Amino acid sequence: MNAARLVRRSEVATLRAQLATLRQQNRELVGLLQEAERQSRRDPLTGLLNRAGLADAFGFAQTSYVLAMLDLDGFKEINDEFGHAAGDAVLKAVADSLHDFPMATRMGGDEFVLAGRMPGGPPQYWPVQLPGGELICVHATVGLAPVVIGDLALTLRQADAAMYRAKKFAPGALATYDPDLDDKPVRPRPRVRLRDQREARR
Repeated sequence: MNAARLVRRSEVATLRAQLATLRQQNRELVGLLQEAERQSRRDPLTGLLNRAGLADAFGFAQTSYVLAMLDLDGFKEINDEFGHAAGDAVLKAVADSLHDFPMATRMGGDEFVLAGRMPGGPPQYWPVQLPGGELICVHATVGLAPVVIGDLALTLRQADAAMYRAKKFAPGALATYDPDLDDKPVRPRPRVRLRDQREARR
């Protein structure tokens, strides 16, 4: 009887050890899953948020925040003249100056989005040393728009409209969203009559 009890105790000890191992493995898997989830919301080159990360973070935006859309001027020419490694160096240098903002995002290509309090505006100029040793000055055209709480798409559209207006003014310019200047009515597409289509095919 004593031997039988010892066997059962041994089995219980083994099961407890196995359970502890499974719990540890589960914790490790949860950690890996959380890290993978975090990485899926980050731009792999710069470490900034990507579009999905910005969408998640935007829920914490405050009414005092401004959203800035930055488009690097002449980035294609840098890639063409110095190569893609130089382009990557530029993107990393710009990103390094943006990490302190509550929301710093690389939207793709050479476009960045910031959200936060910006009484002095966002950065617009960066001296960058390229891998080949060349020192260049990179600048960005910027569109600003007040954050519309709960509506990231609208906020982005307004900042983009302001940036487009700034680009028409001059590279490196900054414009703040103005509904009188940036809201253009959408003209309805004219209805084409069947007779007109037949005549166009002749």
